[in-house]
Amino acid sequence: MSYRSATITGGPVAVIGSGLAGITAAMRLADAGLRVVLFERNETLFSGASAVCEGKIHLGYTYVLDSSHTTTRRLLSGAVRFRPILTRWIPEAGLGLSEKPFLYACPRDSMVPKDGVAAHLAQTQEEADSCGADLICKRDLRLRPLNASELGALFDTTEISAAWETNELASSPRTKRPFLLSALGAQPLVESRTKAEVTGITREDDHLVITWGADGLREKFGAVINASWEQRLRLDRCLNLSPPRQALHRFKCGLHLQSKDLAERTPNVTFVIGEYGDTVAYGDRVYASWYPAGMLKSEVALAPDPAPVCITPSTARHITEQSIAALARYMPGYGNALAEYTNDFEVRGGYISAWGTSGITDPNSGLHSRAEIGVTSLPRYHSINTGKYVMAPKYGEEAALRVLSEMGLDA
Repeated sequence: MSYRSATITGGPVAVIGSGLAGITAAMRLADAGLRVVLFERNETLFSGASAVCEGKIHLGYTYVLDSSHTTTRRLLSGAVRFRPILTRWIPEAGLGLSEKPFLYACPRDSMVPKDGVAAHLAQTQEEADSCGADLICKRDLRLRPLNASELGALFDTTEISAAWETNELASSPRTKRPFLLSALGAQPLVESRTKAEVTGITREDDHLVITWGADGLREKFGAVINASWEQRLRLDRCLNLSPPRQALHRFKCGLHLQSKDLAERTPNVTFVIGEYGDTVAYGDRVYASWYPAGMLKSEVALAPDPAPVCITPSTARHITEQSIAALARYMPGYGNALAEYTNDFEVRGGYISAWGTSGITDPNSGLHSRAEIGVTSLPRYHSINTGKYVMAPKYGEEAALRVLSEMGLDA
């Protein structure tokens, strides 16, 4: 494949952050012939929140407390674009879609009783039905409640009042990673820089100047896309772009394991709504988490404290044991299966950044909505609030298209 190279006034385009949104933006710009410099503060590309989350292709079922269903419609718009955008560069198999759909379980101490959860799930199914053929979901499934036998086979019914089978799926971050990195490596117009933290952005004449690295190197660019996730608002402030609300940054860990045996025994379950957790199986990989056990940090700020979150062996052991114990309370049989692998799990974490100042247990918390997300733009500068993993390709592409439009270039 040959690549044409276009230039824009002020130099190449800088993309800050090599998560799913940043990689999408970089590849989309390069496809249009622009030179791109991709900055990543970590030692390796695609190693932050995008790489360690559960990978759910959210259709909106989780956001029970957003009665307007604005979050549902927003997330569906991303789920429709997820496959067509990413398969420009990676094969269908590289999406790593789960074979099992998600079950939604309502604990008896849920913030919303089962009838309210059921109504929300039904409305979400209706919204999903209006989407086109590109929507990633289990198309042959309709929302249905588990019968008493099914419920009792998986859950402790003294703890769980009801559960429903949905058409929602997950897309494995670990499966995608090698395919995405291979695509980046094969694109000569993208220069990737790791251990390259951006510390400042200034506007000078017809370009933007980025300050980066321990030595404070300064480099000019024709445009900048900020896909730095938990660092995004800090960099926005460099250009006097202030957030509309306060943001809460939470560092959450999950359990990761490659095991065909455990994956076959793992149901895809999300508990709603409160400080609960989830379990996911995709292929031979397993993800499990329990919110109170895995939440290591939570702070309201433009950006979280720069000190790295250290997951020591003892911390990892504690998270593993507490998560398994909590999941076993609600799913005793599966809890026993998890316990067999207590010593084998890898504990990894990343930031969840969202508008809000209070936690999940507050029904009025901003965490119960992802309506105010997307791309915010200034001249030659585009800042991506991904909101949820499912939105990353859509907003990465949108930011890239704004750069191309601004420069008068064809997409």
